[in-house]
Amino acid sequence: MNIAQTVQQGIANMPAGQIFGYQELESYAQSPAAVIKAVNRLVSEEQLARISKGKFYVPKKGLLGARKPSDGELVRSVLYKEGRLRGYVTGLSLYNQLGLTTQMPRTVTIALNGGRQEKEFATIRIRTVVTRAPVDEKNVKILQYLDALKDIKTIPDSNIDLSLKIVRRKISELSENEQSFLISLAEKYYTPQVRALVGLLFSSLRMVIPESLKLSLNPTTTYKLRLDGREWPMSKDWNIR
Repeated sequence: MNIAQTVQQGIANMPAGQIFGYQELESYAQSPAAVIKAVNRLVSEEQLARISKGKFYVPKKGLLGARKPSDGELVRSVLYKEGRLRGYVTGLSLYNQLGLTTQMPRTVTIALNGGRQEKEFATIRIRTVVTRAPVDEKNVKILQYLDALKDIKTIPDSNIDLSLKIVRRKISELSENEQSFLISLAEKYYTPQVRALVGLLFSSLRMVIPESLKLSLNPTTTYKLRLDGREWPMSKDWNIR
């Protein structure tokens, strides 16, 4: 079986609407030029469709003609490269998912191990930003919670006290190892305000807080969030007002 036949067989086994790149085809490592040529020929024959540079999908036939990939598949194609996770959803899409805001934006923001870019599709726009910490499967959820704390003052249509309660509940549901990992990531990659909020949330949950977290903060710096003192009586311990 030659390269063109191998490529055609591999594509025939793909679900319609699934986005893939050259590198995901079995023969690419062996003969990249031949794979690229075979894929481009299938595009010209309309057996494949190009969604963006180097990204393709098998069109799914519908009553109104070929259907494009779903929004979820478009997001997945950016989150993964060569089968490996390299980013996570953040920004308003995440905060809506967490229940911090009712706004549902058309632009999906993805924190990525890579550069900044914007991709415009028919139904959504995907914007990538540089992630603060290296991304892997085990820390995505934790980085998302830390991002929520980072943006706590600027999330539209939200109440800071309520948002903190939601994040606190999410943190309480983490395992002890994940909670320790969250503190470690906050200390290494996030701003003093985020670290202070982590300290406040852990204090309110009566969890053990490493001394290093407190020592990482300037004792003369005040973080102005206008919290409800009755709801957060320990906020002054972390210089949060």
